[in-house]
Amino acid sequence: MTMSDRDRLIQGMAGGGDFRILAAQTTNTVETARQLLDLSPVAADALGRALTGSLLLARLLDKDVRNQYVTLRFQGDGPLGIIIAEGNITGGARGFVGNPIPQDASLDVPRAIGSGVLTVVRGTPPEGKPYTSAITLEGSGVAQELTRYLAKSEQIASAVLLGVLNRREGVAAAGGIIIQAFPHATEEAIAAVESRIKEAPALSTLLEKMPIEDVVAQVLHGMDYKQIDSSFDVPLSYTCTCSAERALAPLALFPQEELQEMIRQGGSDVVCQFCGRKYSFSAEDLLPLTAKHDS
Repeated sequence: MTMSDRDRLIQGMAGGGDFRILAAQTTNTVETARQLLDLSPVAADALGRALTGSLLLARLLDKDVRNQYVTLRFQGDGPLGIIIAEGNITGGARGFVGNPIPQDASLDVPRAIGSGVLTVVRGTPPEGKPYTSAITLEGSGVAQELTRYLAKSEQIASAVLLGVLNRREGVAAAGGIIIQAFPHATEEAIAAVESRIKEAPALSTLLEKMPIEDVVAQVLHGMDYKQIDSSFDVPLSYTCTCSAERALAPLALFPQEELQEMIRQGGSDVVCQFCGRKYSFSAEDLLPLTAKHDS
């Protein structure tokens, strides 16, 4: 795999320092999610955009604080059901779609998600309580919803561009760009960037033809775009943080009767919703959980 084929997040500036640019190439990350979660094209499109968005938002957090993450939870009334995308500051992402194969194959992403609530969680485990905010989903698409979130919750003038291109054999291209105006940016400069965004070809078609560096340069052509040194690039991948310990923990919340029934049947299996990995627990593994009920 060449450098241009690898998933990565790059950073840059435009407009003589008026704008901060974050851009991510996520083709392999989204294709891995499609394979692991057995996603239909519209589910891969929706989750792919959400995964890319979560990775971009995570890099807006303080780079000096480890373990930070952003979780996007789309709870819409569309046929996909709940969509969860989690990205962390080191470039790992994972996700989940409630109904990965809806019956209507003609759905686009806005209709597949529907109206509801977008909840954004920013956390720094294991310390502190996560910061949570929510906005109403307007059925306008993942990028538009995230743009509204940044404007409302962060009060930062931002533009979010996201794209996923599906082919018969899988995800051919995926990625995204966040453009943020610094407070000193003039209205004229912001209008110029907005004009460039409107004139640019669809992001997914650009991503299929060229690496993310060239995509950003084309979208921001004439805007004095400069990429920050590539040593600041972040490798991206689909990475699940599940473990046997984490899989066992929720079983402790089951009623005593259900735990005893699992023990009588010789144990229980737990499947991770993010990667499909199966964890098998014997009756001996489950016995200590019943003691917690007794204490």
